[in-house]
Amino acid sequence: MNKTNDRFEVVIVGAGAAGIGCGVVLKDLGIENFVILERHQIGASFSRWPEEMGFITPSFPSHGFGLLDLNAVVLNTSPALSFRKEHLSG
Repeated sequence: MNKTNDRFEVVIVGAGAAGIGCGVVLKDLGIENFVILERHQIGASFSRWPEEMGFITPSFPSHGFGLLDLNAVVLNTSPALSFRKEHLSG
C-alpha cells in the first residue's frame, strides 16, 4: 500500500479472504497505489465462523487440469496443504 497520498487507484472494502486475495492480485499486476479497508482486523471473518461451518468445495492441492485450488486465496496455495485436510471447517 502506498501511503504517500490520500488518493488511491483502487479501494478494497473488506480484509477477508476475498479482499486480501484481490490485494495480492493487484500487486501481481503491478498496481501499488491501493488500500484495503478492514472493520476489525485482517481475516476477522474467519475467526467468527461457527464450528459447524465448512467449505462446500473440497480443497485440492493439485489436479490434472492445472487450475487453482477453489479455496485458495492467492496463487500457488492450498488450504488442503496448510491444514492437511480436504474439507475444512470453522
